[in-house]
Amino acid sequence: MTTSLLLIALGIVELAVSANITSQIQQQAIDSQDASLRTAATIVARDVPGTTVSWAKDGNVKRIEMQAIPSEFETHEMIDTIGRMTGQTVTIFAWETETRDFWRKTTNIIKPDGNRAVGTQLGQNGAVYPVLTAGKTFRGEAVILGTPYYTIYEPIYSPSGDTIGILYAGVRSADIDAIASQLTWTISTVAILVLLAATAIAVLVTRKVLGGIPRLTDVATALADGNLDIEVPGQQQRNEIGSLARSLVVLRDGAAEKNALEAESIRTRDQADGERQHREDEKAAHDREIEVAVAALGAGLSELSNGNLQIQLQQPFSGEFEKLRTDFNNAAERLNQTMSEVLGETQEINSGATEMQAATDDLSRRTEQQAASLEETSAALDQITVTVRSAATRAEEARDMAEKAQTSTVSSRAVVSNAVDAMARIESASDEISKIISVIDEIAFQTNLLALNAGVEAARAGEAGRGFAVVAQEVRELAQRSASAAKDIKVLITKSGAEVSSGVELVNETGSALGTISQQVNAINEHIASIATAAREQTTGLTEINSAVNQMDQVTQQNAAMVEEANAVMHRLAGSATRLTDMVERFEISSAGAGSRPAARARAA
Repeated sequence: MTTSLLLIALGIVELAVSANITSQIQQQAIDSQDASLRTAATIVARDVPGTTVSWAKDGNVKRIEMQAIPSEFETHEMIDTIGRMTGQTVTIFAWETETRDFWRKTTNIIKPDGNRAVGTQLGQNGAVYPVLTAGKTFRGEAVILGTPYYTIYEPIYSPSGDTIGILYAGVRSADIDAIASQLTWTISTVAILVLLAATAIAVLVTRKVLGGIPRLTDVATALADGNLDIEVPGQQQRNEIGSLARSLVVLRDGAAEKNALEAESIRTRDQADGERQHREDEKAAHDREIEVAVAALGAGLSELSNGNLQIQLQQPFSGEFEKLRTDFNNAAERLNQTMSEVLGETQEINSGATEMQAATDDLSRRTEQQAASLEETSAALDQITVTVRSAATRAEEARDMAEKAQTSTVSSRAVVSNAVDAMARIESASDEISKIISVIDEIAFQTNLLALNAGVEAARAGEAGRGFAVVAQEVRELAQRSASAAKDIKVLITKSGAEVSSGVELVNETGSALGTISQQVNAINEHIASIATAAREQTTGLTEINSAVNQMDQVTQQNAAMVEEANAVMHRLAGSATRLTDMVERFEISSAGAGSRPAARARAA
């Protein structure tokens, strides 16, 4: 167990140390990249004209601006100098718009064939490209020409803020990983040696410390067998073995005390048994007295449950139970008197309820007949009111429709008048357009003549006027087409004028017809208004009559409902009185109540 715990602890320590070392190595690599970038930016700013470097508060590169990145570097001495100073790889990329990628212009990275990696592109598929095209710095692992590196790519900006290149610095991942692997191997070797040494020490200590446990096991076995005279070894030790030995001594002494207490307990139990037997004899005598009293009370209660209210307990009880017998006799006597009085009152209630039941039945029948008659009257008036209201509504709708028709007729006459005016304006506009087309026709004729003259002059000019002759020919053709189009438009406008004149005549006839219709609609509207006024007056009268009848019907319905409720209450009261009489007659009561029982039964019948 100790070896396993040590192995786990050493494993955890090794993982923690390895993680810490790896983190420190990576941080050192980042610091080295920042230093390389500072060195490279300083040398580039010195050797490349138009380069400006901005520095952050912590001394690292904040921003690099360059007028333009050279398309080619005559020598790579600048990059080699940076590489010798930093011991890392350095590259300057330039952005090409045609390929939309960054290309290596100078670098100290050597390809597998032994040549510099100048003229190779960054590539758009890696994790670096989207970060750099967004104008941000990339820091992390990247694969360059098949070799993994820990890298930093710092964008180079133009004065306008565009990303025109990259300044790169990086170190091979294999170098960093080799250092981490070497440290991990060293830590693992030391951990194994420590584990072996600790295991040997744990074995020696265990044998020394736990050697007394077998002897204490024998002592515990003897104590379990009841041997309380055995000596316990190792009590003088100041470790867990000594504590266990002293605990066994306490257990041994406790077992001896337990035996003594058990003997004393047996003696005490015998004495208590004698006292308990005496108390049980006294309790048995008291229980017999209780049984006698309970039996007598049970017999009396049984008679009461059977309805015999004249029961009295004559045999006296012993001691404190005599008061129970007296209380029972008093309660039975008072119950007998009460039930006699209740029987007399019940017979009176039953008689009054029977008379009220007959009266409410008669009232209920008359109220129902009156309510039915009022309901039929109300229904008939409702139908008449609905019919008259419908007629009034339709008269109102007809009047509204006639008014709308008259309004529409007046509006239509105005529209027709406006249409006549519009037709006149269209006819006037057609005349104006005809005049304009005549002018266009004359312009086309003059243009044709000018083009013809220009063609003649161009022919005279010979070879030098050939181009002008072509233009003159085109102008002549355009003038001819314009003249032809003007003639076509003139013909169409002449036809349109004839149609407009015909439309004016039709619109005038429409206006006369609408005037006649307006007069007729006005007369219809006056007749319908008279009908609607009479229908509204009839509706108002019928509504008042119907409202009065409905109120009478509601009052009658309420009275009928109240009579029904009162009748139902009387029926329930009569039934309750009859049932109460039957329940009281189940009891055997004194002679006064018994004498009135036959009369009550006769009235109930």
